[in-house]
Amino acid sequence: MADRRPTPVARRVAFRYKAYGLAIVADAEMPELPPVRDLREASLTRVRVTLRGATRVPAEPAQWLSVTAYPDGKPWLKSAKVADGYLLRFPGLADFMVGADGCSVDCVAAGGDVAEVTLRHLVIDHVMPRVLNLLGIEALHATAVVAAAGACAFIGEAGTGKSTLAASFHLAGLPALCDDCLVLRDEGRILATPAYPGMRLWDDSFAAIAGGAEAGPPVAHYTTKTRLVGDVANFAATPQPLVRIYFLRRVAAGAPPAVERITPAEAFPELIGASFPLDLGDAAMLARHFLMISHVAASVALRRLLIPTDFGALAAVRAAVIADLEAG
Repeated sequence: MADRRPTPVARRVAFRYKAYGLAIVADAEMPELPPVRDLREASLTRVRVTLRGATRVPAEPAQWLSVTAYPDGKPWLKSAKVADGYLLRFPGLADFMVGADGCSVDCVAAGGDVAEVTLRHLVIDHVMPRVLNLLGIEALHATAVVAAAGACAFIGEAGTGKSTLAASFHLAGLPALCDDCLVLRDEGRILATPAYPGMRLWDDSFAAIAGGAEAGPPVAHYTTKTRLVGDVANFAATPQPLVRIYFLRRVAAGAPPAVERITPAEAFPELIGASFPLDLGDAAMLARHFLMISHVAASVALRRLLIPTDFGALAAVRAAVIADLEAG
């Protein structure tokens, strides 16, 4: 894999950020993330990220732990356990080495046409959720906002509109909490930890709901998604109690939105499917993860949210969710 990343500089400059409840110390600017001046304010756990290090193309692993593919079957992400940690390969884009303890992430190779904004996106939105798993931190593939009662998470397959719905709530005044990676803590009750400001929207979603809101930098060179920055001040900065999980399901345009109660037994397999396991051979991790999911299913109110396939229905969907929250 050819590598055309910026040439490493002799003098290292550390950029410090906070995301997912972690302190991230990077060798390159990451404008998508909120900076921190004092690492003691950020987190007990510090992760070092190197985007501009020396190239070292890893040997082909004897076996891949997992392969995530596009709908057409083309591999998107391949992960493998190697001698000094884990290899995460985004075919045609970049290779990342993650330390066995999860405290280091190094881009070790990148394709010749891969821009640095793409490397940042891969680290922030795809590598870091799996690093959390190594650090012993539980997370779900969910997008969330903060209502008066607490955090509300939206879970659904790609294309069901998690980010679009959450962004519409955000633009209507609710603080954003995370986009696609919901960090959970069990402190007697389930707490949701903020990720970072910004949501990733397809161009049609952005055009339909953003209005005059500010768009951040493009997500990556290979996608038409853009980042909705909106009012960064309206971003939840502290952990919030998780009070609802809505499992999204699309219904035909013109149908009314609806909220239905579901049982923990119904929700459990969907919660398991909405996770970021890096090493399915790690029995201790799996036991820890199942325990957390069981507690989430037993202690958080669970709902099925039926969403019409129509941007014009978003206001009605928001009203249905708010009514459900107010009903207790």
